[in-house]
Amino acid sequence: MNFQHFIWLYLWIAPHLLLVAVAVLMLQKGLHKDFPIFFSYLLFEFLQFCLLFALYSQERALNLMYVKVDMFSRAGSIALRFGILQELFESPLAHSVPLRRAAARILNCVTVVLVVLVSVFIGSLYYGILGHRVFAGYVVIEALNTAQCGLLALVFLWHRFLGLRMSPFVFGIALGMGLAAALEPFVLALNDSLALRNLGIPGLLHMAIYHVAVLVWLYFALAREKISSGSKADLPDLREWAADLGRIIHQ
Repeated sequence: MNFQHFIWLYLWIAPHLLLVAVAVLMLQKGLHKDFPIFFSYLLFEFLQFCLLFALYSQERALNLMYVKVDMFSRAGSIALRFGILQELFESPLAHSVPLRRAAARILNCVTVVLVVLVSVFIGSLYYGILGHRVFAGYVVIEALNTAQCGLLALVFLWHRFLGLRMSPFVFGIALGMGLAAALEPFVLALNDSLALRNLGIPGLLHMAIYHVAVLVWLYFALAREKISSGSKADLPDLREWAADLGRIIHQ
């Protein structure tokens, strides 16, 4: 085993083992109740890693089966990340069911618009080479990843609009997802270079970024939640704003 192969295996295995540590911390602190989709995402990522690693160990199954499982696991991860974004978007409104529903409708509309716009843009760039079904599947996945970058920015703007400070764990989830999703198109662009692809640099960079994202989740899972003294004072204003928004939506 050469040094590059060792680094590749480390960057693939280590972050997925750390996902278990993040999940255990969430269980200990009861955070899995507040963020059930993110908790499910951690378990899904670990289980799909176990399956992919088992396929990787069998050279006969490496080519066709590995690619299919990898594509479906990526699609599952993206679907869960959309759910995580909704959790982050609704996190400051946990005690206001009407406002959570209104926020969910807003997020769904923005999500549809972003996905359509990004899909059209990326589809136009790769239109000439979309005949291969597997490659087309990866292009769709990257389009959805790009749309999630816009939704992550919306999460930060949403908290800013409400005038509420993000809790450490919410900030950590958003930051880690931002690192992984925002740099995904950059890694895909590097993969277009034949020389870099032969050296395996795009794959190593992708796994290194994911490693950093998991470390961010682990750090903020360990961080203590700090409740500001002004949060209770802001609650009546938030409820009044929620009532106003509800009247506007129902008109």
